[in-house]
Amino acid sequence: MEIKQCQNCKLDFEITQDDMGFYERIKVPPPTFCPECRLIRRMIWRNCRSLFKRNCSNCHKSIISMYSEEKTKNVHCMDCWNDDERNPFLLGRDYNFSRNFFEQLKELREESPILYIHHTGTLVRSDFTNYAADNKDCYLSYSVIGCENVMYSEVIDKSKNSLDCYAVQRVENCSNNIDCENNYNCHFAIKSQKSMDSFFIYDCVNCQNCCLSFNLRNQQYVFKNKKLTKEEYEKEFSNLLLNTQTGFEKAKEYFDDYFNNKAIHRFAQIYNSQNATGDYIGNSKNIFKSFDVQNSENVCYTVRSIVNTKDSYDNQAVAAGELIYESVATSFGSFKDLFTYICVGSKECEYSFMCKNCTNCFGCIGLKNAQYCVFNKQYAKEEYINLVNKIKKHMDDLPYIDDKGRVYKYGEFFPYDMSPFGYNETNAHDFFPITKDEAISNGYPWKDKEEKNYNITIESAYLIDDIKDVDDSILDEIISCPNNGNQEYQCTTAYRIVRDELQFYKQKGLPLPRYCPNCRHYKRLTYRNPMKLWYRTCMNVGCKNEFNTTYSPEKPYKVYCEKCYQNKVI
Repeated sequence: MEIKQCQNCKLDFEITQDDMGFYERIKVPPPTFCPECRLIRRMIWRNCRSLFKRNCSNCHKSIISMYSEEKTKNVHCMDCWNDDERNPFLLGRDYNFSRNFFEQLKELREESPILYIHHTGTLVRSDFTNYAADNKDCYLSYSVIGCENVMYSEVIDKSKNSLDCYAVQRVENCSNNIDCENNYNCHFAIKSQKSMDSFFIYDCVNCQNCCLSFNLRNQQYVFKNKKLTKEEYEKEFSNLLLNTQTGFEKAKEYFDDYFNNKAIHRFAQIYNSQNATGDYIGNSKNIFKSFDVQNSENVCYTVRSIVNTKDSYDNQAVAAGELIYESVATSFGSFKDLFTYICVGSKECEYSFMCKNCTNCFGCIGLKNAQYCVFNKQYAKEEYINLVNKIKKHMDDLPYIDDKGRVYKYGEFFPYDMSPFGYNETNAHDFFPITKDEAISNGYPWKDKEEKNYNITIESAYLIDDIKDVDDSILDEIISCPNNGNQEYQCTTAYRIVRDELQFYKQKGLPLPRYCPNCRHYKRLTYRNPMKLWYRTCMNVGCKNEFNTTYSPEKPYKVYCEKCYQNKVI
């Protein structure tokens, strides 16, 4: 084991023998930033939720893009991007050994067209989505794959007719599900699976008609963790008046109290997995300090890994890739891609952006079906290999040094200040929130909020209490959000109710939301733990088992080891 001091936070971090084995396998030097600072650096490159209305810089038609005109001038719509006449080689250039690599790459990026958003596969009526694949009728949803009729959700796969969900798979007719799987008609469910027709449940599996209950298995008609007859349950449930905002908020207060102070919390959400540390891990093995991992093997320091990902380190969203390192959204058949951004089906590419089905490309942007290219210029195989080796040495001899004195040689991901997004637009702000002053002090980019004057017609506090009394006139209202543009939550200040959304609330008997979609998103995140690990002891009396957990010791939760959890709950 080797101990290093992080360039960014100045704290010591470990590089294990397994880490060194991986770095040697892909022929890169060990990192000089700690795992958390590396994660934040990648997250600054992943903007899911901030969308802008602008025009394609080629055909000038109106588009919805994740890139603001302030930070990225040249953006193409999908038709222009896929046009056979688009020739990214026209921007090709020789490598200049008198200048550092990252300065030259930044110039190429600023001159090159960028695909306006990250969509793959077939999307039908799903323009207001990002990092999306194979969806139909999805709206304001992000990192969404194989879904239909999904709204206001993020990290959601293979789900239908659901809204306001986070980190769920195969749910249907659900709302406010967080870290759930295979639920049907469940509302305000957290870390629950295979349940149906239930409201306000936590850690419930294979349950039906349960409400305000926790740590249940194979139960029906349970109310506040008390088994009732069908008639008794229906009476208690009816008395909650969940169709009203008043009743819904009262039930939520009870739920939050039980969630924080009484429910038993398993040390980590790790299922059907071997040798795994982190959280929200399923059907995987050999996972180390990673989060939101499914069906993966030998993955470390990664967030959002799915679909048979193998032997990969330090990634932010990877699917069906192997030997991927320090990359963002590089997926679907990619192999041995290092330091890449949204590369699909590419092999042995490094420091490249938005390349598709490419092989052996270094410092390239927007190429398709290309090989042996540097800075979008074609080379013969041997010439390419020799040039890349010289560039890697040159990156060490003449490194990029940012305003904070951080040194970027070969082996480091793109510098913080090269990101096309502000810190507060990205996943970094979701999981490591900081103020504008803190971001600037750390040398992170920031995006100031655009001033908008909404013609607000009603304050959310004055919305009709009972959904039964709401009619279609609500669709014409512009509603103020109580957070009034607070950038801690990326509040949009105002919001509207759309027709499909209203139909869902009426069908399910749920009150209208009182906050904008962004504020609701940040509220959902409070039910998730941070992407950090603490070494703790089981809180069950008499147990001395120790474990790594995402539950901070400062929180009031009852956190149990696996054995005690199984004995108590199951």
